[in-house]
Amino acid sequence: MNEQLFSAHLTLSKLAPTDWELIRSIYSNPALMQHIGAAMSEEEIRRNFEKELAPWSLDSTHWLTWIIREAATSSDVGLMSLCTRRREPLTAEAGFIIVEAHKGKGYATEALQLVFDFAASTYGFKVFTAVCSEEHAASRRVLEKAGMKLDKIVPENTEIAGKLVNDCFYSLEK
Repeated sequence: MNEQLFSAHLTLSKLAPTDWELIRSIYSNPALMQHIGAAMSEEEIRRNFEKELAPWSLDSTHWLTWIIREAATSSDVGLMSLCTRRREPLTAEAGFIIVEAHKGKGYATEALQLVFDFAASTYGFKVFTAVCSEEHAASRRVLEKAGMKLDKIVPENTEIAGKLVNDCFYSLEK
């Protein structure tokens, strides 16, 4: 599998052991996790990190994760992940987290489109899905700019910080 993907402004590198500090800083940060779930303990983060370092295939139950970096500076931008959700049609769920310093630069959209193209051509994914909370307007814009369409909004579907939130379900067919 390609270890790196390249776009005009970004380099995406498959998750590596050297990415531990970035992953720990993302998943333990309440501000970055506010629309995803509770900030995680170091033990939870380590457990997930170790799973995602394992080799990945269409049959894997863990996420295939890339670290997003600015091509020009090598600065850490965030992460992008895919996970197989269905075999017929072959469907992947996408997820991403962008660090504060790089929000609003269009990097999430650029990385998402890059990963969709790679996953469709390399693995044969036909459909991509994503879920985000209705109140997370920035993520909704990213998904829509990447070509995804809103399929449905499910009221009070996920609990985040002790509050039930509405989830938006998006999809894109390739």
